[in-house]
Amino acid sequence: MKLPEGTRIGLLKATLDEAIPYTAAFCGALEVTAEQGKGFLLVDRGTITAAYLNGTGGSFRGRSALVRLAEEPSPEFGIRKYTPEEYADALSICSAERLLVPEEPGATDTPPRILDEGKMRKILGQPGIRAVSAFFEGFAVQSLGDADFDQVAALAEDLLRAGTKIAADMRIGMLDQIILETVSGKIVIAPYGDLYLCVLADADTNLGLIRVALKGLQSEVN
Repeated sequence: MKLPEGTRIGLLKATLDEAIPYTAAFCGALEVTAEQGKGFLLVDRGTITAAYLNGTGGSFRGRSALVRLAEEPSPEFGIRKYTPEEYADALSICSAERLLVPEEPGATDTPPRILDEGKMRKILGQPGIRAVSAFFEGFAVQSLGDADFDQVAALAEDLLRAGTKIAADMRIGMLDQIILETVSGKIVIAPYGDLYLCVLADADTNLGLIRVALKGLQSEVN
């Protein structure tokens, strides 16, 4: 994808929180170079409207890209100023690429807690596990393995909401885990603090070991 060129007005090396106030007077884009990869932010007078980061951990869009950038100690931002027409074009491109950062009901300014990567790798290292992803409000926050994690997070959120409603309607208590088995694979979803974990596994994977591993993580935050 290619955003409008705009007018380059400067370069800034700072944390995400320190950089955004510098955009309060204009609309534009911040080209990001960070330890975890490269990407950009679209900003509208101090408000981040879209985000993208592509690097060592995969591709992250929207809010999940912001969560990754918030971990960076000193990313570099190339600042480009847009005319109203250029900003409108950039916003349209970001919308088509599903990069927007929505102001969702219940969303907070505080990024969700990040899970220890070593714990995720421990789950991924079990036989038959294809991928593990931590997601928040339908956006992948941390992911390891082989999968389209943006799609996984979106579909897992749909499954989570359906399961939560069914549990509430049937009055069978709080959701603990959701398990979906098909002839070719297994999906297990479990809450973890502010996040939810989604594990993708082969059909013959030992489901008991996955559940035990997830319950061990859940017990650390409950």
